[in-house]
Amino acid sequence: MLRPPHSYHCRGRERTMRKRKRNRKRKKILPLLLTALLTVLCLFLLEKSLLPPLKEISHMQCRAAANRIIDEAAANALARMELDANALLQKGADGESYTANTTCVNQFCALLSRDITKQLNELPKEVIPIPLGAVTHWGLLANQGPKIPFTLLPMGAVRVDYETAFSSVGINQINYKIWLAVHLELRIVNPLYREDITLERKIMLADLVFSGRVPAHYFQISRPNEYLLTE
Repeated sequence: MLRPPHSYHCRGRERTMRKRKRNRKRKKILPLLLTALLTVLCLFLLEKSLLPPLKEISHMQCRAAANRIIDEAAANALARMELDANALLQKGADGESYTANTTCVNQFCALLSRDITKQLNELPKEVIPIPLGAVTHWGLLANQGPKIPFTLLPMGAVRVDYETAFSSVGINQINYKIWLAVHLELRIVNPLYREDITLERKIMLADLVFSGRVPAHYFQISRPNEYLLTE
């Protein structure tokens, strides 16, 4: 049975309309795909170019914040215990040799650890702003652009240890040193990444020269980086 000509014409129009709809969908999808691809590419390039300087700046800010807290806590601990350099030493039974006043030094280390930990626990309230312009190393934009927040979070308690050293500096002259080793861990959190870093710092607590007999066993220390008590 033959179909009327108008039926073929209708079917042809339907096929044409379907093709047009498919073409419209493709035209709509293609810009979206290109936009998504360009966005991913820009984010990749942005991460590769910005992440290294961002990490460097965040590490510098983290060390600066940690050093500031350590300095303040050490000064407060010294003031609260009313320590001087001589209080950190005690004479031996023979009246000639000297040893560290371990009770006093241990109390100071415990107090310092508590003070540093307490101040670190307040760090989540602090946000270190880093201008995006400073990350690009462009002089004109050093302080411009949106600021990327870096939050510092303490990871566990602070550990404070001490070490001592005797050395001969002349005839019957003894150089006696006590220094602290502060060990702490912080987590850097920002919208781009997070990282755990370990910070260690040595603080000279006492550096004394006095007359006396040099012990039979002693060890030499490396260069300290700060003096708190000297005489």
